[in-house]
Amino acid sequence: MSVPTKILVATDLTARGDRPFARAKTLADTWDAARTLLFVSNPKKEVDIAKVEAQLLRTYGADAEGCNLAINYGKPPHVIADTAEQLDSDLIIVGAARHNNISDFFLGTAVDHLVHHAKAPVLIVKERPRGNYDRILVATDFSDFSAHALRTALDLFPNAKIDLVHAYHVAYEAWLKSDGVADEMLADAEKDLQDFIAGLDLPESAASRVSPQLVEGNLHQSVYNMLDSGDFDLLVLGTHGRGGFVMATIGSRASEMMGWSPVDVLMVRKPS
Repeated sequence: MSVPTKILVATDLTARGDRPFARAKTLADTWDAARTLLFVSNPKKEVDIAKVEAQLLRTYGADAEGCNLAINYGKPPHVIADTAEQLDSDLIIVGAARHNNISDFFLGTAVDHLVHHAKAPVLIVKERPRGNYDRILVATDFSDFSAHALRTALDLFPNAKIDLVHAYHVAYEAWLKSDGVADEMLADAEKDLQDFIAGLDLPESAASRVSPQLVEGNLHQSVYNMLDSGDFDLLVLGTHGRGGFVMATIGSRASEMMGWSPVDVLMVRKPS
């Protein structure tokens, strides 16, 4: 995909939403993209548009000028996905998980629904922006979905360095049989990783930015340790649109990974 030209930002109009708002401003400036701020209201409460616009200016100041404003009613995950499709948004930005509202966007079933139904990638902002996404961690299970996630990260952030990590598992029984079995499994994993990268057929300018890594053991713990080092600015995970999150190595814990990730998370759904 090319860089986004239309960004949808979910907001509750308060200062608590400053992180996703600030990240959206940074990305919009970088990409020369238009921003639409989406305010989702309770269906039982009519919204005063003039008051909403005034609140935006009070909360976000001059940075809110030039933004489009969308107001809709209903359950936030459904409304965000539907609005993004109606506006043909290229990227959806929401806040991090703390409470059940928009700015502190709650993970679990809500974000599962959003990622499952939204066609655009979903960026979950946790940190206050201090700069660009210069170093990115992409988890892979060698699926088409993770390949699409890697390509998307390369396209969106053309100056970033990307670590591509895959975890392979050596069964306890294999260790008991011989160290040679473990060595063979490592060799197989290395070949699979090389084949995966070769199959991407990336141009040299993109391939030179990707550093493949193999880790033995639990992918979740390995990813956590890598993110906890403070070396990364963004975690990228691939998803599909048929029944939740795809990666066999991540499986049902992808939502959990979003929860404990100390950095922003980009969920990329492969087009069906």
